[in-house]
Amino acid sequence: MVTSRQFVRNVLVNWLAMLANMLVPFFLSPFTVHHLGNALYGIWVLIISSVIYFNLFDLGLRNAVVIFVARAYSERKHGESCRVISTAIWLRIGIGVLILILSAALAAVFPLAFAIPPALFATVRLAIVITALGIALSLVFGITGAILAAIHRFDLISSVTIGRALLRAGGFVWLMSRGHGLVALALWEVSIAIAVGSIQAWLCLREYAELRGELGKPDWDTVRKIWAYGSYASLITLAGAILYHTDNIVVGAFLGSTAVTFYAIAGNLGSSAREVVAALSSTFTPLASSLNAEKRTEQLRRLLIEGTRASLVLFLPISCILFFRGHTFIGLWMGRDYAAVSGAILQILLLNYVLTTANVTGCNIAYGLAKHRPIMAWALIEAAVNLTLSILLARRIGVYGVAWGTAIAGVICNLLFWPRYIGCLVQISPGEYMWKAWWPAVLAVVPFACACWWEERHLTATSLPMFFLQLAWILPIVMLTSLLLWRRRVTLYLRQQLTWA
Repeated sequence: MVTSRQFVRNVLVNWLAMLANMLVPFFLSPFTVHHLGNALYGIWVLIISSVIYFNLFDLGLRNAVVIFVARAYSERKHGESCRVISTAIWLRIGIGVLILILSAALAAVFPLAFAIPPALFATVRLAIVITALGIALSLVFGITGAILAAIHRFDLISSVTIGRALLRAGGFVWLMSRGHGLVALALWEVSIAIAVGSIQAWLCLREYAELRGELGKPDWDTVRKIWAYGSYASLITLAGAILYHTDNIVVGAFLGSTAVTFYAIAGNLGSSAREVVAALSSTFTPLASSLNAEKRTEQLRRLLIEGTRASLVLFLPISCILFFRGHTFIGLWMGRDYAAVSGAILQILLLNYVLTTANVTGCNIAYGLAKHRPIMAWALIEAAVNLTLSILLARRIGVYGVAWGTAIAGVICNLLFWPRYIGCLVQISPGEYMWKAWWPAVLAVVPFACACWWEERHLTATSLPMFFLQLAWILPIVMLTSLLLWRRRVTLYLRQQLTWA
């Protein structure tokens, strides 16, 4: 069972990784856009948004490995862990070969589907195949990350993630500053996938010595067990890909590659903000699995309430900054040409992101309890509504319509489904869950939201340092209200630390 100190360490190192993943794109994105140009950057985003769908061939294997290995590890059934891991690796190798075959077909039709200039056909097609190779390698090596997550070594995963972010950014800057284009960027992604996978494999063997030995053949009983869990998880992944990656494709198909740049700037900001919560919530899945194995329902209920509060208190201040001051930030960060359009798109998308964050803890707990089958149905419904509305509204109101399609679908699903379902899992009513978990966090952030609104109306920022200095003046507001929200928890924790000292 993971200790409280391990949990805190995992979360803190995850946040360091999250900080790296936020800061690196912050400095890299303007550099990339200005070196590639709007059109070529839009094509690069479309390539990534299209190839990312090959991750759907994961078929829920990563989540299955995390759940089954976490359970076997806690029960010291290391032979069962080996069978699960060997089976998953062989399956991933076969999936990798399939991805390479399909990437050739995608490369053939991609330039025609998105009206790519004929002069770029060969370059774009080669970049697609190489990028797909990176996805295939990441899937094969991804089993090692799942093993580390199962044994609660998120600190090691995050350390590798920090190195990956820095290495990726350094390579991109070096390549683009010397005039290299899409193919070189794709090759660098492949190199990073190999390096990261090799390091994680070494860490797995060091931390879980019982796994040493030859790679066994696929165990068909284990295949069936993994499939029973992973099939639903893979459909949820499909829905997630539609929700978070199809928008760029819809924009590119109906409005052109240049418009993708404006949409991607807003979407990337929202994704970076969600990383703050992901650094915390990703630790909940194996923890919930362990608590469930020990029949500790009350602790699961506490995990849901406290985890949801923490997720919202982390995300809501960021969302307030982006909602009220996003136009100013984007103008200073990317250039004034992007401020109005990307800022408005970001405001619309935040409606969905806030509610998704409110339910992310419940989602991770559901995965940990292997109760994700109903999630699959709702996720597919949300994805279908999202895609339909995005296409219809894109024809009527352009790029903003794509954002509204995503926001409307997300609001409906997150309000109607999640509070009821997660309440059933941990035996708490939806009203009590929302009252204890949602509203305290919302109330704690209201004063900070008012301060952000006031600053945007009355203060002018002429540079990014001045912008961040203005935010620094009001950050103590949310820190104080959050401290009041968790005053009992903080007091108890400090007493424990003094006792241990």
